[in-house]
Amino acid sequence: MTQLARYGWLGMTKEASPGVWQAPTIALPYSGSSGFEDMVESLRDESVRNNDSVLQGWYQGPIHAEWSIDVDAYPDLLGHFLAATIGPDTVTAATSTTLSVATTAGATSIQTPVSLPAGTVVKIDTAANIEYAWTDGVATGSGPYISNITTVLGKTGTSRVGLSLPHTSTVAVVTPTTHTFKQNPAVALPTYSLTYWDTVQYLSCSYARFSDLQVKIDPKGKISLSTKAVSFPSVVATATVPAYTAVDPLLGWSWNLTDGGAASTRGLSYDGTIKRATEAISSSDGTQTPREVFAGAIEYDATLKVIHENTADLNLFLNNTQMACTVTAQQPVTRGGQSLTLTASKSAWTKGKRDMSQAYAQADYSISAVANTTDGGVVQAVLANWQTAQY
Repeated sequence: MTQLARYGWLGMTKEASPGVWQAPTIALPYSGSSGFEDMVESLRDESVRNNDSVLQGWYQGPIHAEWSIDVDAYPDLLGHFLAATIGPDTVTAATSTTLSVATTAGATSIQTPVSLPAGTVVKIDTAANIEYAWTDGVATGSGPYISNITTVLGKTGTSRVGLSLPHTSTVAVVTPTTHTFKQNPAVALPTYSLTYWDTVQYLSCSYARFSDLQVKIDPKGKISLSTKAVSFPSVVATATVPAYTAVDPLLGWSWNLTDGGAASTRGLSYDGTIKRATEAISSSDGTQTPREVFAGAIEYDATLKVIHENTADLNLFLNNTQMACTVTAQQPVTRGGQSLTLTASKSAWTKGKRDMSQAYAQADYSISAVANTTDGGVVQAVLANWQTAQY
């Protein structure tokens, strides 16, 4: 019977021991032609045997699987891919407190027993009563502390937008957990078990290592990820279906760009790729499957399209300035306010070209991240979300 392709399903989990399959704990809401292919090395026998045929035999060589997964930039899923390609997650715990005094609908300030940081998202209350707000300025008082809040970024001071719901005293008030991903050669990159329902059977691949993570930003669309991985070949798996994410993906219009030491509103699109050369190693172990999947050193390259209205971006290329390039995206506060920041603190602008073929002047740049002490390598990522556990 013909099967509906959209009935497909993909899940993964981090392995406790490389190559030992584990049932998926994360469902990936993939798009495009995501999936895998078992790659079998072709061994051709083209020996001369006193006949007029070229192929005398064909044999299977080593086998591994190669994955391509496209997924939107959901803030709770992003951390798995960042840990898989950049390095370990260093967790900065959230501030967790309670309301000292009940609030009414429309409130533009809250009182808490501890001081909340200025300029951060806070989650107020639990379950169906959860609301998110942004702390507008430094908290005042000495306990309880008073924090001015707004539910819309940019609407501060006398323009603050208040809470939608009333909240009783003692309900939870929490700030996001911060996850910082940096290179650390002393810590092995994690491996993953990937499990796939192709509408006919469940298949699994263990010892998956990610080789590519491409982050694509366009203000007219959602921020999307394209990932690639190499793994052990597929085997039949046990049926299991974890829950999908319930949070919104990051949106392109929330993108902020900083280059040349200043914020820039000239950015039109950004495409950054974290890459590690990854290989399934066949060895003297007497098996057709790999001994292991090895991930090499990291590279981070990007392309940036901008409005060409001055020479600020062009000079970064012509003068080889190599300053920091930072891209940030954040959900609307009312949708959770989760954010991603990618920083290449030493960025070499390797190509620059004006584009005069459009209705207005534009320019295209190629950027390569250079190793530096600030990032502890070529790139670092900071993810602020509501997951408290380490990725």
